[in-house]
Amino acid sequence: MADAFAGTLLLPDEEGSGLDAVLETVDTDIKLLTGDQELGSWSQDECEVTPAGDGAFRVALGDEVVLFVPDAPHQFANLMTNEEPPSAATPLKVRIEAQTSGAPTGRAKPAKIEPLKSVGKVEVLGRGMTALIVGVSSILIVALVVLSSSL
Repeated sequence: MADAFAGTLLLPDEEGSGLDAVLETVDTDIKLLTGDQELGSWSQDECEVTPAGDGAFRVALGDEVVLFVPDAPHQFANLMTNEEPPSAATPLKVRIEAQTSGAPTGRAKPAKIEPLKSVGKVEVLGRGMTALIVGVSSILIVALVVLSSSL
């Protein structure tokens, strides 16, 4: 059975739009194509696909490593990484609790979630500056109301 995924191909440290490519699985092989050109073909035993974040995947093809950003990352993840993405029907709170408790969630790496830290009682603007901003804003509002009622 063959599956093909269109997307963008980048080198690991490359920035920019990348190269339009198709990653195709045929029987026990993985092919990488750009337009009419085949960049290579590898046995699935020589390949490793891991999520890299933001819909991108790190694809090790033999000795080569590339980043592949598929147009359909969810389907690509289901087929290529053997990891089930968390169900949209599962509430976020349940997924977060499962990740922080160490329970398997089907994700490659559970995210560590830390509570927000308090910034303390330091005032950013200070009382004087706040009063000045509120006062000037009030004067401008009154001026606009007077001006619009006189027209």
